[in-house]
Amino acid sequence: MAAPPGTPPEHLPGLDWHEAHHYTGGGRCVLCRCHTMLRSHAGEDVCKVCAEAWNAEHPGETRFVSDQPRSRRKAAA
Repeated sequence: MAAPPGTPPEHLPGLDWHEAHHYTGGGRCVLCRCHTMLRSHAGEDVCKVCAEAWNAEHPGETRFVSDQPRSRRKAAA
């Protein structure tokens, strides 16, 4: 399902750009061909805005989805 118009990007499902490996790009975005320092989880150089727009236009697709969530261990009581 696409996000409603005006939804802030941080509330769109499927995107998590916090991991360091997303900042190892340095090529051209596969969608708009502009220079970008970001890389998708699959290793494609892609602008964050382009990836977010692509995800909104292709609900259910997995090309630019987030990394799998890391499991967090609960502290022993």
